[in-house]
Amino acid sequence: MNEREFHTVVVGAGPGGLMAAHRSDVPAPGLLLLDGGDDVDDRVSVMRSGDRRDVVTRGFGGAGLFSDGKLCLSPRIGSTVSHRFPPALVSKRQHAIDEILRSGERADLHGSDAEAAKGLEELAETAGLEYVHYPVRHVGTDQLPRMLKRLRIRLSGNSTIACRTTCLDLRPSGRRDFRWELELDGPVFKRVHAVNVVLAPGKVGASWLGEVGRALDLRRDPARPKIGFRLEGAKEFLAPLLKVATDPKVIWSGPDGVEARTHCVCYGGNVVPADYHGLLLVGGHATSTHAENRSNSAIIATAGRRLPLSVADVRGLVTGINSRYGGLMSQRLGDFLSNEDVAAGRAVRGFSPSLPGATPGDFTTEFPAEIVHVLQSYLHRLSTMCPEILNPENVLYGPAVERWASRFTVNDDMSAPGHPGLYLVGDGPGLTGGIIGAAETGWIAGDAITAEAHR
Repeated sequence: MNEREFHTVVVGAGPGGLMAAHRSDVPAPGLLLLDGGDDVDDRVSVMRSGDRRDVVTRGFGGAGLFSDGKLCLSPRIGSTVSHRFPPALVSKRQHAIDEILRSGERADLHGSDAEAAKGLEELAETAGLEYVHYPVRHVGTDQLPRMLKRLRIRLSGNSTIACRTTCLDLRPSGRRDFRWELELDGPVFKRVHAVNVVLAPGKVGASWLGEVGRALDLRRDPARPKIGFRLEGAKEFLAPLLKVATDPKVIWSGPDGVEARTHCVCYGGNVVPADYHGLLLVGGHATSTHAENRSNSAIIATAGRRLPLSVADVRGLVTGINSRYGGLMSQRLGDFLSNEDVAAGRAVRGFSPSLPGATPGDFTTEFPAEIVHVLQSYLHRLSTMCPEILNPENVLYGPAVERWASRFTVNDDMSAPGHPGLYLVGDGPGLTGGIIGAAETGWIAGDAITAEAHR
């Protein structure tokens, strides 16, 4: 058995793991950064071949740093731990992360027009919605490979990088001076011992992390997933929102925990299939040129206490849809809303659908009735801000799911209480929901590891 020793092992090379590796200044025997997916060049090659499924969600850079690259600079967005720190400190850290992750790639900062944002906030309020405004950089899909290659070169100077390497098991080490033993499946490493382990598996690794958490008795709260679809229309159909922000967040909070919101808006981009360990979902991405004649946004919802769906419930629902439709399904918006009050008399501006091969279906029968009602109600409310939302020729693709991960309990340095040397960061443990938030938790963990190593 090939056994090695490292001071620190980072499991997952998404934004959380990359920033943890970047901020960890550790002595010999050094740091190992591993990921179960492909390295940068291999991801690019597979993407260009047209097979986007698994490569979108796994590999060096993670999901967001390969498929769309939205850098949301706000303490309010994408993190459940930012509130623990002074806002000025969070802002300073996020802007530093922005520079590091982009690695020289230029991207405009959108969302600086406070007056226009105020107008949207007031309009949202009239429809019983909340518009959350924050600055965003969008690093396009065309820029991300160059960015990731520069990041990889920078990290390879002080880290051993092992892609196509999966962590099978994690347990306390029996070796002196090492706290953890990891069983790996990869071409080089099979078993390693480490003083510190950073678990940053991303959303795609949330179920695996759940198993690890049960084995180690880590504290956590159960996940409350949101489910919905991607809404696609002509390029400018979201123009009233996109003129003010690159990734507008519009939220409806109803009674008994009901909630619906926009998520990951892609202007001039595509809807793409994304494989999450055998479950096929929809994602979205756009290049920096926003060249496509269509735009899309995820619309996700929870029925709250009226229908408290568990992760197992949603996995079963997605599995059933994938099986019945041979993958993803699609539906004309006018059919989902039964053509009731949908853009009567409004001119239809043509666009070519992203996924013409998606099997036609009916979300009103595939989703629970409570979820359907929330989604339909939300779309009507959202049309107050953006009338073209209700164009009957818009297309729905699904399923889309967010909030897969249970939220694990962590200390302020991202360490797991009662488990010295074990750190949890990013989307996988349910602490974040985006690139900057995930990277910030990795930054915090890396600083803690560095501080301990130099005592």
